[in-house]
Amino acid sequence: MRAVICEKFSSYKDLRLAEVAAPEMKPGCVRIAVHFASVSYAISLMVAGKYQRKMNLPFIPGTEVSGYVLECGEGVSEFQPGDPVAAIIDAGAYGEEVVVDPATVYRVPAGFPLVKAVSIPLSFGTAATALGRGGVGPGKTVLVTGAGGALGLAAVQVAQLKGATVIAAAGSESKLEAALAAGATHAIDYSAGNLIDSVKSLTGGKGADLVFDPVGGELFERLIRCTAIEGSMLSLGFASGDIPSVPVNLLLVKNISLFGVNFSEYVGWGKQDRRHEFALQIKEMMAWLFKEADNNNLAIRQPEVYALYDFEAALDCVIGRRSIGKVVITTR
Repeated sequence: MRAVICEKFSSYKDLRLAEVAAPEMKPGCVRIAVHFASVSYAISLMVAGKYQRKMNLPFIPGTEVSGYVLECGEGVSEFQPGDPVAAIIDAGAYGEEVVVDPATVYRVPAGFPLVKAVSIPLSFGTAATALGRGGVGPGKTVLVTGAGGALGLAAVQVAQLKGATVIAAAGSESKLEAALAAGATHAIDYSAGNLIDSVKSLTGGKGADLVFDPVGGELFERLIRCTAIEGSMLSLGFASGDIPSVPVNLLLVKNISLFGVNFSEYVGWGKQDRRHEFALQIKEMMAWLFKEADNNNLAIRQPEVYALYDFEAALDCVIGRRSIGKVVITTR
């Protein structure tokens, strides 16, 4: 089969497309014919050996797929060949087939486009988990940064679906337009204006009840100042490339709760593999997300699609922060 191979920890530009053997089937696993695989900033860290999980070389990058079940291993009764599915996997998405533990494989409703289904497990799963921890709900105002990216747009939609008022913050007009189309009530270009004053103006001086931040960097201190007294902040990553130092005194004087949200812990990527411990909980959440998407209550944006041989351009698009929503690779 064709696959993208990482042979040394280096830049994603050193990856290469090659012919390799299909993965070996294992008892208790399912084989999936990959139709689409998602592209994320984390892939660049993984192939550079800088991610929280360090892979054994050589490996095939990619951690999220959609496609059809080809084969079920001994002991698997939950799925049948031909089932449309999406899955979170340890690695291997940038190949034509994967063999995975069914604990992180999720049913896709019949007729739902696989090109959109690949957008749901990691981005929407992370957003729903984080917002749930933050107590999202009716009457809440949620500030979402990086609102034009895949995770940010997912957070906008989940928060809006839960009844919150959403303030979208991003660095370009095109990304803010996408966030407004996804359900945000307000939009702020934090590269052009005063973010703190804008949020305070939109909230009657109170600030946001809940801040959803996958960006980090120098923006983070401004976000603390955007948060309401007794509000909550969700830290989900550092797309800016910089890990912020948190001025804890500002958290203290405003009684702000700060949550770190590592969705990886629920899907087997933590220090210990706990995917089976959380499998039922996460599958129930995924079933809800796919149901809402199938009912058009979540408007899943059409991803930007690249061919497998064009994987470097796909990663360039994400790393350069030029993408709006999800970027995916197709193997078909």
